[in-house]
Amino acid sequence: LPSQVWRGKEHHQPNSSWYLPSGFLEIDEKINGWPLGTLIEIVPQQIGIGEFSILLPALARLSQGSRWILLVCPPYIPYAPFLSNMGLDTSKVIVTHAETISDAGWCMEKGLQSNACSAVIGWLPQITEKIIRRLQLTLEEKNVLGIFFTKPTTRHKNNPAPWRFILRKKNHEMLVEIPKRRGGGPISPISISN
Repeated sequence: LPSQVWRGKEHHQPNSSWYLPSGFLEIDEKINGWPLGTLIEIVPQQIGIGEFSILLPALARLSQGSRWILLVCPPYIPYAPFLSNMGLDTSKVIVTHAETISDAGWCMEKGLQSNACSAVIGWLPQITEKIIRRLQLTLEEKNVLGIFFTKPTTRHKNNPAPWRFILRKKNHEMLVEIPKRRGGGPISPISISN
């Protein structure tokens, strides 16, 4: 049954309804926006380069709907006036913290299962392969943005997350590399003004 085997090289045009415009033309032209229903790993070159800001236009759009945006274990308390200034309805943002990586993974999983969230974003520097697989299985066929941030040292570590974005700061621009994506090969670095 070779015809039923999917090969990475056989990339087909994705269903645009499963992508959320990123708010950055350069990203949307290359990959149609943020993929929904699949787990995305974001690896910043270093913490504090504005890595969360790359999500703000999309989160602002999502916050206009009826569902919640769940932030799990952010390293800093989100500054509500800034988020509001960026267009987010902060009344739709829930922030939760967990004592262990296992608990943080559980919080993300429950947020994804609830159908009450349009986006679930976690900061999980010590994420395990088991947690990644559980989150990906939970996300399948859901119209939800699922993202986790890892620490810079995981840049070359292999894991089962279907998408990986590596962010680097260069002058006043953010360079976005996509070395791994479902349904296609790596994308050359995308430069966006930040």
